[in-house]
Amino acid sequence: MCIRDRLEDRGIDAAWDCASTLVNLQFTDEELAQLAAVYDQNQLPVIISWLNNNYTIFNLLAELRQGAQRISAIVKALKSYTYLDQADIVRYNVHEGLENTLLILRHKLKNDIKVRRQYDPDLPQIDAHGSELNQVWTNLIDNAADALHNGPEGAASPGAMITLRTRQEGKWIIVTIEDNGPGIAPDVLPRIFDAFYTTKPVGQGTGLGLDISYNIVVRKHQGDIRIKSEPGQTQFEVWLPTDLEGE
Repeated sequence: MCIRDRLEDRGIDAAWDCASTLVNLQFTDEELAQLAAVYDQNQLPVIISWLNNNYTIFNLLAELRQGAQRISAIVKALKSYTYLDQADIVRYNVHEGLENTLLILRHKLKNDIKVRRQYDPDLPQIDAHGSELNQVWTNLIDNAADALHNGPEGAASPGAMITLRTRQEGKWIIVTIEDNGPGIAPDVLPRIFDAFYTTKPVGQGTGLGLDISYNIVVRKHQGDIRIKSEPGQTQFEVWLPTDLEGE
């Protein structure tokens, strides 16, 4: 006989809810029998109800605390992401920028896209227009997520993954954003950075994301964006100088 049946036999209201609570609290049949031996048929329902209500309250408080922590993390990330109240050019931590972007895009990645990080632990900070560079990561990661959500009803295929890599080559910092989606068609690649060019359905893409990213990286940061794509692997490499000359 299960705990729910035992509670019903003892006249406990909402036996199903109470049984779930007792199971979560790892109550055994023996422990329930011990309670029944100590408290009479009028007292036992009150004790069980008290346990159930307190368990529910503590669960709600735990959820509220978790929610508050997430909100606090998002607010902190947003402030860092936009570089509010800071100079136009800042000493910029690339890894922090990538992580803040991932937090902002958590809803887009959902639970069906894994993110693999291969960060250079010795990567130096760079001179950068912080909030604009974060917009580059947003556009590239968002596009990678869209490429991976290409299954029925926008679902990602099993094993969908975005890989973030960083490394340094001389005066250059290289950030690679890679996805294992279907790839970009060869006839599309030459136009990938053209303004208003998009392969997304009407209403889902403006064709400006990569154009804006290119301008931010190449014109404002004196860097470069390189792309390689084939089925199962698309890589965007962002090359950034450690110091902005002439700024």
